[in-house]
Amino acid sequence: GDPRVLRQRKRPREFSSKVEIANIPFGNQATKELSIPTVAHGYNYRKGAVDEFDRLIAQNAGLRKVRSGGHQALEYRLLHTVLINCYLLAFNSNVPKPRAVSFRSQTDFRDQLISALLAE
Repeated sequence: GDPRVLRQRKRPREFSSKVEIANIPFGNQATKELSIPTVAHGYNYRKGAVDEFDRLIAQNAGLRKVRSGGHQALEYRLLHTVLINCYLLAFNSNVPKPRAVSFRSQTDFRDQLISALLAE
């Protein structure tokens, strides 16, 4: 039915708009283990990924910005998204060491990717 997980939660701050309702399960405790929907837990656990994605884009702004039209800006953003996703997949993969490809940074990863694509 509705899968749930137990997670340690903090009581909302006093200036929260729904503080009276939200504080009911906490009583006088500052934190409490609450049952929350798995979907909400997944969202809360991964929402920092958006900030991480923005940081990775800012970290490697090697490609020039295109201001010719909306479609080109969209293509540029999609290219960045694909490159960052490839980097994150390679970085977080469980491939046993020694790996055929190793890299120290996102820039190093992109350099190796471009070299491999041009070699084909």
